[in-house]
Amino acid sequence: MRKSNIILLLLISIAVACTGKKYVTVPKGIYDDFDLAKYQTFDFYEMKGPDEPGPNFTQNVQYLQDAITKKLEERGLKRDSSNPDLKINLGIRVQDKVQTRETNLTTDPFMYTGQRNYTWSVREVPVNTYKEGSLTMHLVDNQSNEAVWIGTIDRALPNKEKNLPATIQDAVDILFAKIDN
Repeated sequence: MRKSNIILLLLISIAVACTGKKYVTVPKGIYDDFDLAKYQTFDFYEMKGPDEPGPNFTQNVQYLQDAITKKLEERGLKRDSSNPDLKINLGIRVQDKVQTRETNLTTDPFMYTGQRNYTWSVREVPVNTYKEGSLTMHLVDNQSNEAVWIGTIDRALPNKEKNLPATIQDAVDILFAKIDN
């Protein structure tokens, strides 16, 4: 890959990271025939969190389950823990990330190394740290115990805990928009 292409890809990824763009991944062609209307009831698999969950882990999982419950109830499904038609498995991963940029001559001048020697090289410079959350939602047919739809959304998480419920709702809205397509 040419250096100009690498720089272009880097600039695009930095711009995307800065805008908080949300991406949903659904395997192409596998779940095209999924029809949520075939199901009448749903429930969640038991959530098993990390050994040392953060202080708001349980509350945030509850926000997530409430948002999903609301979306499914809007589509006519009812929650039933005794024998649901559809079971929901949630996978959550949070990672610390570092946003970087590549040095360039206009913002990063030459370095003097002595004896009239100047040097300059392209390198990655950290500019920000953030947390990225990844949510994978498996919709599983309880009768056959097979996944009938799987979607994953990745996005930067807000720094303030008070903004997390809105972020969770936004992620669930985007996932369900993919289900409805």
